[in-house]
Amino acid sequence: MIPILGKQLFGQSSDAIYKMALQAFTDTGLTKVTVADVGAGQGNFARLLASSERAVTLLDDFEPVDLPLNCQWIKADLNNSWHGVQTQFDFVIALEVIEHLENPRHFFREIIKLMKPGAYGFVSTPNNDSLFSRLNFLLTGQHRWFQDSCYPAHITPILEVDLLRILRENGLITVGLYYSNEETIPKLNYTLNWKGKLYSKNFGVLFRKPVFTDSQH
Repeated sequence: MIPILGKQLFGQSSDAIYKMALQAFTDTGLTKVTVADVGAGQGNFARLLASSERAVTLLDDFEPVDLPLNCQWIKADLNNSWHGVQTQFDFVIALEVIEHLENPRHFFREIIKLMKPGAYGFVSTPNNDSLFSRLNFLLTGQHRWFQDSCYPAHITPILEVDLLRILRENGLITVGLYYSNEETIPKLNYTLNWKGKLYSKNFGVLFRKPVFTDSQH
């Protein structure tokens, strides 16, 4: 039987990832705005944003249950074009989604369509540049969170430099890099709350869509 590549039913992220994402959102200075949560899974982060009266649209293959009234779900196969979305948003977020998808560049092209001119976006993924991931790759030839035990859910490892290149390719402005500041020691599953790129299990990038494109000047 062929595995369903990348599919994960009703996914959720760790509190450290939500904290990282909330910090990125706070740094934008946005308040009561429209948000698209791409690959929303169970909708946990959407609920956090919706609790402050923000309108949140969730995109995913599977509909979460018991969403707040200011949340709506749109069915979307994230490996294809997202035809069901007819509006643009002030903030677009995708937490731990891109590693589940077949084509990260297609993913960003679809995200750009969701963004108003001047809108912000935030994308996070497992940190393959962490100390333990680098050691794992040196010893096994596999990224730590993309070993056989993570397949077929995690199928596309992304390095920090890859995300920055994709942003440049699409004319997006890099605002900042963020780290979850949480890591676990392999085998022992002991959590370290050290800070920075080397000691974070996950990282994210905050970016912005220009108000004007070159063709509009």
